[in-house]
Amino acid sequence: MRYTLIFLLNLFFLSCSSIPNEYLANDDACHYTDPIFKITKEELFLNPNILKQSKDENGDIVLTDNKNYKNLFSVLSGGYIANYQTNKKLGIDKWVLYRKNRTIKRVSFIYLNGTKEISQETHYDEKGNITKIIDYEKGYKICWKEAIEIVKKIAKKDIEKYEIKGYNLSHNNLNEFPNGNPEWQISLDGNEEYEEKDTKIYAIDGVTGKLIRTYKITMEHY
Repeated sequence: MRYTLIFLLNLFFLSCSSIPNEYLANDDACHYTDPIFKITKEELFLNPNILKQSKDENGDIVLTDNKNYKNLFSVLSGGYIANYQTNKKLGIDKWVLYRKNRTIKRVSFIYLNGTKEISQETHYDEKGNITKIIDYEKGYKICWKEAIEIVKKIAKKDIEKYEIKGYNLSHNNLNEFPNGNPEWQISLDGNEEYEEKDTKIYAIDGVTGKLIRTYKITMEHY
């Protein structure tokens, strides 16, 4: 099957008025105070007793799995051990990677609808000291959650009409593309009628919170 991507750009330039106060970045609005974004002292070194617990059919050790939260450990190739913690309500994963000797190596945070890194990625030496931090929201004043809330206001009619439940998110990584602009790209997950439409992307300025443009992606099947 061949797919052809057709990009239809509709540019919208908004006024230069200041953004509403509720869109100004703060920890509460971004949920960075949520435990999913915290690294505890206990997480710096993997408790060996965890690896002695029984595994499921996938070979993973599931410590917790309820409607709000999941916590599992998985042994990777090369002897590395990964701890995946999921806040199901926020749709955020915390990925903690351990070395063979059970010392922490790296922690990153993933927005699941789009599988994109957000917040910061932290690297550690074998003593648990921080050696490097990668800020995936470098150059941004509007965080991932605020960008979604802005789109909820802009697309309110479509959200109600098409029973929108999910929000796919991506953004420009200025560490990888330093000459780029801070920008969030968000699309909607809706009912069957909405899924048959062109995928509409809302581009949000990562500094001001203004709508930069919208564009559509059409998938044609042959």
